[in-house]
Amino acid sequence: MVYSELIRGSLSANAIGRETDYAVLVPAARRPGQPMPLILHLHGAMSSAASLEDAKETYDRAWASGALPPAVVACPSTPTLGGFYMDYEHGAAWETFVGEDFPDHLGHRFALSGTRAVIGFSMGGYGALKLAFRKVETYAAVAALCPTIFPAEVSAMVPEKNRPSILGELNRAMGEDEETYRRNTVYGPLRANRQALRRSGQRIYFDCGTADEFHLHDGAAYLHAVLTDLGIPHEFRSVTGAGHVDEQMPFRRAEAIRFLGRAFAARN
Repeated sequence: MVYSELIRGSLSANAIGRETDYAVLVPAARRPGQPMPLILHLHGAMSSAASLEDAKETYDRAWASGALPPAVVACPSTPTLGGFYMDYEHGAAWETFVGEDFPDHLGHRFALSGTRAVIGFSMGGYGALKLAFRKVETYAAVAALCPTIFPAEVSAMVPEKNRPSILGELNRAMGEDEETYRRNTVYGPLRANRQALRRSGQRIYFDCGTADEFHLHDGAAYLHAVLTDLGIPHEFRSVTGAGHVDEQMPFRRAEAIRFLGRAFAARN
């Protein structure tokens, strides 16, 4: 049985000054013209919209079981270097593109209900959390799998072990001055919008393996502590023995998608 259709497209936007491709999943079990919520699916570093095809089976299982209601799931291709789901002062505005231009474009192609969630893996998890914390009323829920976030809110305080290779590039790209850096962390919008987050009922979920090769568990644990200190409800899963990408990832992704399904159900 076919549970979903994979649609590919491309979009040019002033925010990024170029054309980029994207992929969309729509469930087969939907009524013609039925308005559906939108799930932004953000891929990790060195990846692309093709990651949605890799996740198709997991979404299909969620639709087949009823764990996820009919929804439009969309993933744009974004660059790693020069991208990182960030807006650059003298360059492309990838956060704006993903959070505004891309959903607007999808609204002209598909019947959207206005309810929105965002899910991301690794670099995409960083982008997902940042979008959700910045635009609190826009997102009913956010789910981040091993998000690329640091255990500090100032660049110089990020331990050397937490910024190897591409993570060091991300840390530098987030900004040289403290104000710019803080704006590009997940903690900047989180602290600025803490009261709105408490009121909104936004559902927040993130996980990380204790054996993550990039030491991202440190950042996830730090975010858990900040959210707890601010009194913002959330669900954090510390996955014992799990790495960044291993045999546990399909199960973790399935749980994150089920979490989004529960968040949508709570809004109805």
